[in-house]
Amino acid sequence: MIRRKGSKFYLEVFNPQHDWKLLGIIITINIPDEQSAFVTHIKKPEIHYFIKGQGYPINEELLKMLKNARIEYIIIPESGKTGFKAYIAETENYLKGELVSEPMTEKQRSVPLKELSTIDIDEERLKNYMYG
Repeated sequence: MIRRKGSKFYLEVFNPQHDWKLLGIIITINIPDEQSAFVTHIKKPEIHYFIKGQGYPINEELLKMLKNARIEYIIIPESGKTGFKAYIAETENYLKGELVSEPMTEKQRSVPLKELSTIDIDEERLKNYMYG
């Protein structure tokens, strides 16, 4: 189950603590006009990268919520051994992406990173939006 609290989205995680995992936040960006975009939590390639799909899967329920909220873009920040970068995709393209079904995970969709563009976004400012 996904819950929206203001501009943040959380996934219910069933563990002994019954936690809510931050999926991301909605921000305003200029592409080329002011648009709302969903920024995922910062991805670590060694943990989150889906080798088979060559990208970062996103929860299908979340994608539908973003579409219904008219969020047109998804930004996927990545922090790894080669530094920080951010990818950008249209929400609609992710909804058409490869269906990913792994044991113990919800349905997700994935788009290969080579099909995405990159965007300049300040890492520290992003961390403050997400976690501050």
